[in-house]
Amino acid sequence: MKLIRVLTMTLVLLLLLQAETPLRVMALRVTKSCSGCRLKGVRIRSADLAGADLSNADLRWAQLESVNLNNANLQGANLRHARLYNVTTKDANFCGATLMDAVKGYCN
Repeated sequence: MKLIRVLTMTLVLLLLLQAETPLRVMALRVTKSCSGCRLKGVRIRSADLAGADLSNADLRWAQLESVNLNNANLQGANLRHARLYNVTTKDANFCGATLMDAVKGYCN
C-alpha cells in the first residue's frame, strides 16, 4: 500500500513539474518578462514578444515559430540547439547570448 502511495505521489509531482513550463510560457505571452527563467525545449508559436525581457533565459532546444522578437532583450540567453522559424529580431539584443548549433530559418 505504501508503495502505491509513493508511486502515485511521484507521478503527481512529475506532472506538476512538467506543467511549470507551459505556465511560464503563458505568463511570458502576457507579461513579456521571463528574465533568467527555464524554458528548455518549449514550443512557442504565433507570439508577439516584441520588447520582451528574456535575458539569461534558458531556451536550449526551444522551437520558436512566427514569433516577433523585435527589440527583445536576449542578453546572455542560452539558445543552444534552438530552432527559430519565421522569427523577426529587429534591434533585439543578443549580446552574450549562446547561439551554438541554433537554426535560424526564415529570420527577418
